[in-house]
Amino acid sequence: MIQLDAQDFQQTVAILQSHPLMRNAESRHSALTMAGLQAVISLINLEGSPLVVSISIVDFLSQYGRLTYDNEALGLFLNVIKASVGKEQQDTLGAILVKYKMMEPIAPAEPVKDWKGVTSDAGIVEKIFGENTLRPVAFLARGLEVARSVVYIGVKTAKGSGSGTGFLITPNLVMTNHHVISSADQLSGVTIKANYQENFRGEAEPTKVYTPQPNGIFHANKGLDYAIFEVAGDPGKEWGYLPLEARSIAQGDRINIIQHPYGQPKQLTIQNNLVEYVGGDRLQYVTSTNPGSSGSPVFSDDWLVVGLHHAGGYIPEPTSNQYYNRNEGILVGAILDEVPAEIHTRVDEAAK
Repeated sequence: MIQLDAQDFQQTVAILQSHPLMRNAESRHSALTMAGLQAVISLINLEGSPLVVSISIVDFLSQYGRLTYDNEALGLFLNVIKASVGKEQQDTLGAILVKYKMMEPIAPAEPVKDWKGVTSDAGIVEKIFGENTLRPVAFLARGLEVARSVVYIGVKTAKGSGSGTGFLITPNLVMTNHHVISSADQLSGVTIKANYQENFRGEAEPTKVYTPQPNGIFHANKGLDYAIFEVAGDPGKEWGYLPLEARSIAQGDRINIIQHPYGQPKQLTIQNNLVEYVGGDRLQYVTSTNPGSSGSPVFSDDWLVVGLHHAGGYIPEPTSNQYYNRNEGILVGAILDEVPAEIHTRVDEAAK
């Protein structure tokens, strides 16, 4: 349960009532669904003016308390709104999220530049319906194995808090995005959670928290939007790690992403996730991610890491100006070509 003070309550309601997602009952329903609050939607009256409904939602969710063990229901909802408002309103909501310890706010993803894609969705429909998508049960078993190496990353700095996703690439090295952790100075405020997920009944599984190794390895590259840092305690010996090698991936191939969207417990996307473009050091694909998914491993259909997810969203195709949900990752081969020799050696040894 959260008790907002009068000023914070008024600021929150003011931001909500002016948001496009609060325009009507249907869009309000969609906003709550995006926040993972399907279980409580039927308990809220979504009919009425934006002001009245905004007050009702804030009041109900603040009183409802925690939907998951790490996130307040109101925090989940405000994080969705925060992802699609202006900078000033983002700062206001971010401060409220931190002040009341609702959840870790998301790390903002950098915009995708020089987007390339297909001119229509005809090819995508043909791929989805024209290809045999049957898989052996072992496909799921292997997915659960590699998911153990995917971790939640929380970052606290003097400017605020954020979260992203990362994954172990050796027993003690983690990879994430540069825009999640951009410098070694931030490592003192970084926490790494392994096994941050729920079981089939929605119950929290036991997590294990790690911290960066003091004076350990750190290397980041803004252009390729990646960061690699050393973690104390060799967590990869318990949770496993994902070997990195340059691997081929092509347009039309399927990919899978394991992630912590909106800082929530671990989730994954499988099947109907098609690569739309591969070129230079990038791959672009149709799949489902959200803010907080930054730094997730992009897997091929046989669960080998082919890329590092870093950006995307509801963006236009330059050739048709039509909007699609598209995402982008950095090819593993491009990252391996850039990493310092010390890290390359350790990654190669782990891959063997």
